[in-house]
Amino acid sequence: MDFGERLRQLLQENNISQRQLSREIKIAPTTLSGYVNGYREPNFLTLAMLADYFQVSVDYLIGYSDSPCRAQASGDRDADRLLYYYEKLAPNTRKLLLDEARLLQKYPR
Repeated sequence: MDFGERLRQLLQENNISQRQLSREIKIAPTTLSGYVNGYREPNFLTLAMLADYFQVSVDYLIGYSDSPCRAQASGDRDADRLLYYYEKLAPNTRKLLLDEARLLQKYPR
């Protein structure tokens, strides 16, 4: 699903009109229409505003992730990187990684 389709879906799910959203995030209705119809792309600031407005991740909006949930940054760069790579794995590979992590916990620190 591309950005315009995701945005259209979020508008429908939240029962918000394009005009209402454009007023609330202070962008021109024609600009928002361009995003929804796929002939314009938002800049980074607008993308962040849309993600904040709908409480979804930017990755979800741009189609990089199918999960609308925002990842919670742990403050630990290694943990954040591990989560980033975990999310890119196929389900069967995720299971293997979790099994390996359980094995590693058995070794003394």
